[in-house]
Amino acid sequence: MTIAEAVRKHQEIQAGVTEDDSILDRYIKQHRDEIESQKFETQIAKAPLTEEGAKEESLEEATSEATLLEETQEFALHKVVSTEEKEEPAVSAEETTPLIVEELPAPETADFNDYEDVESRKESRKKIFVGLGISALFVGILASAFIWLNAANKNDSTASSSSSTTRSSRTSSSSTTNEALAAFDSFYAGFFVDAEQTKLKNSEFGKLAELKALLDKMDSSTDAYKEAKSRYDKLAKAIAALQDLNNQFDKPVIVDGEVDSSATVKGDANLTAVTTGISSVDAVLAAAVTLGRSQQESGVTATVSQSAETNKTVTETSASSSQTTEATSATVTGAASIYGIAVPAGVTLQRDVSRVPYNQAAIDDVNNEAWTFNAGVLETIISISQQRGYISGNDYILEKVNIVNGNGYYNLYRPDGVYLFTLNCKTGYFVGNGAGHSDALDY
Repeated sequence: MTIAEAVRKHQEIQAGVTEDDSILDRYIKQHRDEIESQKFETQIAKAPLTEEGAKEESLEEATSEATLLEETQEFALHKVVSTEEKEEPAVSAEETTPLIVEELPAPETADFNDYEDVESRKESRKKIFVGLGISALFVGILASAFIWLNAANKNDSTASSSSSTTRSSRTSSSSTTNEALAAFDSFYAGFFVDAEQTKLKNSEFGKLAELKALLDKMDSSTDAYKEAKSRYDKLAKAIAALQDLNNQFDKPVIVDGEVDSSATVKGDANLTAVTTGISSVDAVLAAAVTLGRSQQESGVTATVSQSAETNKTVTETSASSSQTTEATSATVTGAASIYGIAVPAGVTLQRDVSRVPYNQAAIDDVNNEAWTFNAGVLETIISISQQRGYISGNDYILEKVNIVNGNGYYNLYRPDGVYLFTLNCKTGYFVGNGAGHSDALDY
């Protein structure tokens, strides 16, 4: 027995090998520590616990003892063959008897790596499914957000469009109303002679229908329309009243806001004062009615003339007129008006209520400088009287009364003979009999 054989025999005895043990049993007994170290449980126990390791802890429960034993036996078999080949002493070719060991078929068990791959693929699929789910959820959220934003933008766009359309409509409507009102105002102004719109122009009466057409173009729900409609109604009423009154004279008694005292009332005239709502027109209508009534009362046709040289004589052409003049409380000769209009035939002036008593001697002194108006005095007084509605235009009668302290005093009458006030042609002071006015004169 060689030394190598003796050593091997000794090792077998220490490992508990008997003569009846097979080669595999002998190897397992001699290499028990090595086999234990190569077992799967030992490798798992030694390896640090990672995320993958934690997942593999379930493999021990899933793997049967038989599978592990077969794996160990296969490993040991290959190890024996390898060890025998390495430890066989060198001998000559003639002395060597080949040792033939049949390779046992590998047990048909699942490889651990394959199992790990399956689990890995499962985990990967789980991750993929979770990722796909999250992606789908994210896409859904994005789609919902997009739909919501699109709807919100659409609503905002619709609201903005509606608001813009409303504003545009309002602006357009306002612009149209303003244009229609401007056209109405311009055409309306053409019915008057003056810029203050106090005297109606007779030649424009036939254009009332055109003014109505401009009014109808305006929005009837606006305040501008209502105001324009009010003016139109007053104008239409005034024109109708003027036309009716003019038809009751032999020629128009009111022309462009002035009373034509040469017009003669017709015998069958029915004169009635009318209120139109335009104060200046109402005043001239009243004056014309008064003129017509005075003619009816006289029963004759009167022709009024005035000397341009002396401005102080009135020719009465009817006996009835002369009798009326003599019946007044104060008979004054040569006291005719030098401004305004002449005393209409049949009109009796209210001289008895004059604030300054009549002085025939002073009136006869026609060349006295005291009768001359200072610059602007008469114009100012007439303007104030027009503004207050005492007179309309130049429809007034101005008559000399007296000279006191070198100042000429005149009385102002309406066309129907009603006394208004007495004025100082030098200072412009004037005072009447109205309640609340001054009782003191300026002398």
